[in-house]
Amino acid sequence: PYYQLATWKESDRILTILKAILKDAPAEEAAFIITKLNKNRIPANDALERIIDLALKDDKLIPVAIKQIASGGIVPAKAIPLVVKGASDPETPADALADSVKILVNSDDKLSLPAVLKALVQLDKIKGSGKQQAAATGYFFKSAKLENHHLALEKMAAEEPGTPEGKYAAMAVVTLASRKGGSPESREMSLKAIAKGWSDAKQKIAFINAARDLRDPVINDRIRIALNDPDKSVAKAAKDAAGRLKIQAPGADKTRKIATLKLVEAIKKITDYKGDVALGQAIFARATCNACHTVSQDEKQKGPYLGNIAETYRRNELVEAILVPNKTIAQGFATNVFSLKDGKSFVGFVTDEAGDSVSVRDISSAEHTFKKNQIKDRSTLPTSLMPQGLMNGFTVHEAASLLEYLESLVKK
Repeated sequence: PYYQLATWKESDRILTILKAILKDAPAEEAAFIITKLNKNRIPANDALERIIDLALKDDKLIPVAIKQIASGGIVPAKAIPLVVKGASDPETPADALADSVKILVNSDDKLSLPAVLKALVQLDKIKGSGKQQAAATGYFFKSAKLENHHLALEKMAAEEPGTPEGKYAAMAVVTLASRKGGSPESREMSLKAIAKGWSDAKQKIAFINAARDLRDPVINDRIRIALNDPDKSVAKAAKDAAGRLKIQAPGADKTRKIATLKLVEAIKKITDYKGDVALGQAIFARATCNACHTVSQDEKQKGPYLGNIAETYRRNELVEAILVPNKTIAQGFATNVFSLKDGKSFVGFVTDEAGDSVSVRDISSAEHTFKKNQIKDRSTLPTSLMPQGLMNGFTVHEAASLLEYLESLVKK
């Protein structure tokens, strides 16, 4: 099958011949050979160097070069200006634009960010490019180096809120403001940028739309207040976002906050109340449940899997497990404390301790691995990593909706 790579006794000889032909082949023939190597996922450094050199002389070969660069590992420094040029060219095909974003989001070159934004904007204009758009935005927003550009993104979001590039800048700022595993300084600066921009109607709308499109709950409280904004365009944007993010208008939820109820009363009220599945899905994100739990087998597993949790617990038991996480700790998810000989310490649950290493996942879902001979002391806490009182700021309706969402997962 195509997806299962295999070599045979003549593979090396064939590749050697292809490389020899490639060395002196005319541009068009070289591009054809390299395209076939790409299609069959055959790595070849010779091909990479050759196509880069050819594309530096002939712009028509830039898309082929970008494809070859994206399929490789280390990106040669001389390739970056080539990729920047391709990402900024309105004639570049959708596949190559997505690949250019994949390459440039990992580059520290100062021209990379503007080129990435141009590529994203260009993809918006190409009909039928949905698959490539999804891939490119995924590369951009999930890039570990995105926070390196937070100052430039904040500046663009503030100065160009109505432009296509400004739209993506605002979305990047919202992404950084809610990113759990990144730099705390970057997250704080992004939140401050949103707060500062909130005094300007255009910026406010841009950030509201960004949160809506990303389905990111980080500014839900601001959007809820903006529902009654005196500026009609702001209020309209807030209303659109509230529908997507399942934000209730101020005063719409008449149920009490969990913090105002005694435990027994809270369990009964939440158990008996009929919530809303869509709102529950939003609460799952707003309560940061997704930082430690997954609901799909396709996701990288973190803490206890919740996709079938409603089959294990009855509704009232599940409510109690959420409100009193220390009462029942899932097997394999006990909180371990490790003190290392170099003075470092880690708190979390063990994901792997086979061989001579131990891997621990902390409350932010970051994973740490260290050698067993580095451990000075190890102990187990009687408490869960899940914080006590996590739902205190939510209402009975919101908590019951979270239950409805978890129960709905079993039915899928």
